[in-house]
Formats: sequence, C-alpha cells, structure tokens
Amino acid sequence: MTRRWVTWRRRESSSTLSPVLQRRRLGLVATLVAVTAACAGDAPQDTLEPAGPAARSIDNLFGPVFLVAVLVFIVVEGVIVYAVVKFRRRGDGSEDDDLLPAQVHGNTRLEIGWTILPALVLAAVSIFTVPVIFDLNEEPEDALQVDVVGQQFWWGYSYPEQDLVPDGGITTANELHIPAGRPVFLKLTSEDVIHSFWTPRLNGKRDVMPGRTHTWTLEADDPGVFSGQCAEFCGTSHGNMRLKVVAHDRAGWQDWVERQQEVPEEPAESDETFAGYEVFGQRCAVCHEVDGSYEEVAEESPPAPNLTHLYSRDCFAGCIYDLNDRTELEAWLRNPQRKAGSKMVIAPLTEPEIDQLYAYLRSLE
Repeated sequence: MTRRWVTWRRRESSSTLSPVLQRRRLGLVATLVAVTAACAGDAPQDTLEPAGPAARSIDNLFGPVFLVAVLVFIVVEGVIVYAVVKFRRRGDGSEDDDLLPAQVHGNTRLEIGWTILPALVLAAVSIFTVPVIFDLNEEPEDALQVDVVGQQFWWGYSYPEQDLVPDGGITTANELHIPAGRPVFLKLTSEDVIHSFWTPRLNGKRDVMPGRTHTWTLEADDPGVFSGQCAEFCGTSHGNMRLKVVAHDRAGWQDWVERQQEVPEEPAESDETFAGYEVFGQRCAVCHEVDGSYEEVAEESPPAPNLTHLYSRDCFAGCIYDLNDRTELEAWLRNPQRKAGSKMVIAPLTEPEIDQLYAYLRSLE
C-alpha cells in the first residue's frame, strides 16, 4: 500500500510539474526566436552599416559608449549576483538563516562613492559625445538645401531655387533625391503632429514639431537607395509612414534635376490620356497639383503630394506601395482607405475611369 501511494505521488508530481516545464521551454524558444529574428544580413535600415559621414560619426561613437555600458552592466549585475548568493536564505534550519545582513544605510563613504562614480563615467562619455552632437547640427558649406514637411502620413520635399538646382525649385514627395558625395541640409517642419525623420544609414533621428523649423544634414558616400521611416508615433498609420533617399552620381543627379523641372504638356483631345486627364480634373485636382495643368487646390483640402512627375518615383502612399506595380495603384484608386488613416477621400470610380486615370498618371514622368 505504501509503495503504491509513493508511486502515485510521484506520478502526480510529474504531471503537475510538466506544464511548468513546458511553459519554461516555450519561453526559452520564444526568446531564441525573438533574438534570431533581430539578426539580418541585409537589413535595409541597419544603423551599424553607415553610408555617410554623419552616420559614420555616430557609429564611431557607438562602439566605445557601448563598451562602457557593457562594463557598467557587468559590474552592477555582478554585485547583484554576489549579494543574492552571499545573503540568500539557505533553508538549512540554522539560526543564521533568519538573520538580516548588516545594513549599510547611512554609510557616507558608500553613498558618496556610488554618486561620484556614475557622474565620472557620464562625464567621460560626454567628453566624446558632445562634440559629435555639435558637429551633426552644423550647416555644411555649399550644401544643397531641401525643405522637408512631415504630415499624416507622408513626407514632402521642396528644393528651393539655388545654384545646385538652377532654373526654379522642385517639389516632390516620399522619395528624397540627393547628389552622392555632397552634403544636403534639411529644414524640417510639420503640418500637424510630431514626426521624426530617420534614415539610419545616413544619419540619426530628428524630431519634427509643428510650428518650429529643425535642421539636419544628410550625405551619402556613394550612389544608392537608403530606406527610412518616421520614428515618432504620429497616428493610426505611423507604421506606414516610410521614406526613401535616392543618392545619384553626378550625371544621374543632373538628369533627375532636368527632368523634374520640365513642365508636362496638357494632353490633346485626341490623345489616349485625355480622358484620364479630365477624370483627374474632376476627382483629384481638388487636392493634388500637377504643374502646368492643375496648380490650384481647394483651401479646405488636406495636404496632398504634388503629382507633376509621379512616375519618376518608385513608391507612393508613404512609400508603402510599389508604383511600378499597376495592380497596387489601381487598388489604391478603388479604396485609398486600404492604408489606415489615409486622408484621401474620393468618390467611387468605375473600372473604365480607373483605366483612364491610370493612363494619365502613367504619363506623368
């Protein structure tokens, strides 16, 4: 009888503990999955792969500061582990098991020590950090100026008339085009709420607040495409407020500037895009501008991208959809609310109207 009772208790204990062990294993697996998911060899927004002087200065600062942080972590955690092991309750029934460790409250030397030591560590880190902060906020000489406007939920860019952009300014959206090897000085503002401009491989984050002008500098070492996003929660579609920086070589930059400064001609009535041109005027020109054709929008309309050279870009709607995929644009025209929080409101279009509108928009290169 006694043996059966012991065997039953063992089985009961194992069945009771098994869910606990299962949860621990699941927790371990979930932790491993989360850690490995954060590792990527081709991450487009990798802050540890700088592609410009500003991002490189941040990366150079990150290394030693991270080592200091690791050292502090090891020391602090080491003291905690030592205290836990040294003063743990052993459960051996001895008299010392219920005694409290010696209290050090009011120990002047200890309190002065753990106040001064962190202050010294922070002072040492600031010696290297503060110069970098000032350097990142300086306006480089002969920089290309670009005015950046954040709004829910896309970025707008204006290139004022100047030496690097002759013969008039340029207005575009979602994609910021810059010349490689030249500093670009951004003047950032917001139309509505706080946003944060971030292209990790070119520079750090820059908060953009309504009613204020903030400055930031970008520069790409070589031609390429660099992904970015809004890094400050700004509403329903914050996660869909992306951006792209396209750095051109000298010839590519000049070609892009010249193309952007061309004014599209209005299509003739015999042109296959004329029907879409009229649909645009009836449905889209209330909010969207096209230079040379539709240059005035309704005062009550929400901010909307200038579409003059729409098909010189690769993405739209906050850079979350591929503009070169016709099905994406047509799906957008059917239902702009497929992007949560979109402020684009348009009356339902028939399928022929969508085809006509696509043909006209496709001509805006």
